[in-house]
Amino acid sequence: MAEAKFMEKQKVLKFIQLVPFAEEDRKRWEQDLEANDVSETLLEEMHKKLLEIPSEKFASDWMRVKYSTELTKIIKQWRMSLASKHFRRGR
Repeated sequence: MAEAKFMEKQKVLKFIQLVPFAEEDRKRWEQDLEANDVSETLLEEMHKKLLEIPSEKFASDWMRVKYSTELTKIIKQWRMSLASKHFRRGR
C-alpha cells in the first residue's frame, strides 16, 4: 500500500515538472506532496491552473489538450485507487 502511494506521488510530481506551471505553484505543490499524500484538492487545483495557462506557454495548441488529458487520467486512476481501498467484498 505504501508503494502505491509512492507511485501516485511520483506520477503527480513528474506531471508537475512537465507542465509550464508558475514556479511558485510548482514549489508549493511539491512541498505539499512531500508533507502529505495526493489529495482531491491538490489535483483539482492543478487542473484549474492548467486551464489558466496561456496557450503561448505551450509548444503547440495540442500540448494543452495532451496535458489536460494526462491529468484527467491521473485523477481517475487516483480516484479508482482510493475507491478500491474502501471496497469491501462481502459473502
